[in-house]
This record gives sequence, C-alpha cells and structure tokens, in this order.
Amino acid sequence: MNPIMLYNQQKRLQVGNGKQLIGYAGIFGQDLGCTDYGCCQVSLVDQNYLTHYIQVDNQDYSDINERYESLKLQNNESLYLWIEQGTDGALLNWRLFKSTLTLEQLFPIYQACYDFDSLYQLFELVESLKVIPLRMFAREVLMDKSLMTAFVSIPASKRHHHSFPGGLLMHSLECALMTKQTVESIINISIKEKEVAVVAALFHDVGKVKTLGLTQHTSTGRLIDHEEFTLMLLADPLNTLQEYWKEGAETLQYLLTWTEKQGVCRFVSGNAIKMADQLSTSASLRSMAFQDKPEYFHFSVINVGSNRYFLNRLN
Repeated sequence: MNPIMLYNQQKRLQVGNGKQLIGYAGIFGQDLGCTDYGCCQVSLVDQNYLTHYIQVDNQDYSDINERYESLKLQNNESLYLWIEQGTDGALLNWRLFKSTLTLEQLFPIYQACYDFDSLYQLFELVESLKVIPLRMFAREVLMDKSLMTAFVSIPASKRHHHSFPGGLLMHSLECALMTKQTVESIINISIKEKEVAVVAALFHDVGKVKTLGLTQHTSTGRLIDHEEFTLMLLADPLNTLQEYWKEGAETLQYLLTWTEKQGVCRFVSGNAIKMADQLSTSASLRSMAFQDKPEYFHFSVINVGSNRYFLNRLN
C-alpha cells in the first residue's frame, strides 16, 4: 500500500473509532466543574456555536485546570479546547491552547490537517516565540487561509521524504524544532537570531504549497522550483515585519533563500537549518525503508524515483 493510501486509511480508522471536537473552551461555566460525587465536566463551543459538555475524571479535570492556569491570555487571544472521545464517550485525549485566530479562521485549517498533534505543535511553537515582531509575523502567516490549508495537508514530496498527506507540516516542524535545539546549544547567538532561524526553518519549504498537490506536482510545480515562491507567499507578513523590525525581516529573508551554492552562510544559524533539513529527510527515508521490515532487520534498500538508498539501523 502506498504512503498516501495508508495514511488516509489510518485517518479514517481514527475517526471511525470515536470522534474529535474542537472549539472555544468554556471550561468554567456556572454548571461545570466537579460535583460532590466526583463527576467533572468541561465544555467547548464548536464552529456551529453548539455547546458540547464532556464528562471527565478528576485527574483530567485537574490537568486541564492546571494547563488553563499556565496560559496567560492577552486581549486578542482566544482559548481553544480539542478533545478526542472513544465510542463510549470516554475522554481519550485533549489539548488546550491559545491563538489569535478566530474559530472561523482556525476551523478550515483544522479540517484540512491530517494530524492534530502536528497542528497543535505548530500553534505552540508560534506562541512560544519571545521576539514580539517575529511572533506577529508567524501569526500573520497562520491567518492566510489558502496557504495554511495547503501547508497542513500536502506531502513534503511526491515520492521522496514525508511523501504522505500532512508530510509537509510534519517535516517543517521537525526542521524547526531541531534547529531550535541546535541554536540553543551555541553560545554567543542572540535570542533574536535563534528565533529568526527557527521561523526560517519552519517556513523554508512553504513554496511547496504552489508546486505540490496531495498526489502529484501541480502544473506550476512541473515548471518552477518551490524555492521561487517562498518570498512571494510570505510577502505581506514580511512587509509587516519590515515595518516593526527591519533587521529581523532582512535576516529572515536571507535565511529563507540562502543555498550552499552561494557559499558560506553569513549566519551560523543557517547551517543549523540545513542540518535539520537533511536529518529530517534522512529519518523519513529510513522510516520508509524499514516500515514493513521485522525488528531484527538491520539493513534495507529503498528506491525513490531513479535513486536507490542503502540504509542500516542498529537494534
């Protein structure tokens, strides 16, 4: 079974085993909370403005309450609750997070994504940015509906690494998080440069929303490389960033467009992005090579287009 068919089947099975809901969190309503009998409820308001009441145990309620206390909402932010229930209505999983997007803006992106945990990590990463102009830039990118619905749904490649629906988001997050880990270990790099590198890693492949569909290259993608679309797609957020932080905008544009053909990267953080990209790609290829192999197999071969890869693992 090819990766796209397998991924779609997994998604259908997940939805069929229960249901998922997302909406504005309404956790501490007058009739909510824990009763004397140990029964707790939380609620959310969905995209149709219907209120759903979900029964949870004391531990889940306590954990949700603790998470709520840790989120410091600003005036322009909304609190969201995502829950997954089993067929019996029992709570299987939950996420509480904040965003400046309205539910009307968020829901189409949620519908388009294939893996909610990846989408959740995306919002968490954006909201973790300490440099305010950079966080504003990332938030503005998230508000672009056509860009984001493609970004969270398409594969990262046709037959190469992360070649399944949602693969682009997964690869982009891996690159951003690995870049973050690397730059944080390097001394004498400012928090500003570190976070610009993380954002550049997150959106380094954003041009693929123009060149890739769910199963094949677009007509544009057969003619033009995805790198050519990066700055065009991010033009409006970059213009906003330029107004508030000129040096940051220039550095971000440089890191988004730098290639090894241009020689040594002027920012050491650019090398971290390149290494993260290569590592994420290699890990995906290894996963593809060994996905149908027993645990005791330590060697595998995978053919991707005209290329053949020989891969090993140590068990």
